[in-house]
Amino acid sequence: MVSVAGIPSRLVRWADDILPDWRCVEVPAETDWQCAVRCALRRVATWRTPPNWSRRDWMEEMHAEAEAGGWKAFCEYDSSTGCTLFQFVYRHTVNTCLQRYRQEWRYALHCHPIEDYHPFHEEPSPELGVAMAHLPLRDRELLYALFWEGRSETDVAREQGISVQAVSQHKRRALRRLRGFLWG
Repeated sequence: MVSVAGIPSRLVRWADDILPDWRCVEVPAETDWQCAVRCALRRVATWRTPPNWSRRDWMEEMHAEAEAGGWKAFCEYDSSTGCTLFQFVYRHTVNTCLQRYRQEWRYALHCHPIEDYHPFHEEPSPELGVAMAHLPLRDRELLYALFWEGRSETDVAREQGISVQAVSQHKRRALRRLRGFLWG
């Protein structure tokens, strides 16, 4: 039976719900998994805070993600893989936080304007103009709205009556075509 001393109560409740047999896992005397989580959090602290979060709230969110990810990794650890417990928990914790970080940045880029983003104010260069002339009209209008007018994907989606995801897909496809005309 695992002693739950030193483990935050919210993690104990989460583990009871998600992993009913977690108490059967033997916990080493020294808590390598907690040390790995702390090291992972030091790395996460160097990442840029998403625009829709305060630094304090974001680090609190990352701390919760790291604890949950670290505990889950600890419960899933298999010593026969040749990886130390510390390495396994550290990697899993960083990846858990990175997944959440990317999710927040995707949301921020779709829904919130970024303060230091400035759209192009000049017309496209002649090479870019020729390449854009090869694009379908819809792609040209989309790229012009996003990059020259500085409008958000949300605004464009609302105007065209389609989802933000569809605008993002159209943008990626148009940029891929444009790269093909310019460099490929």
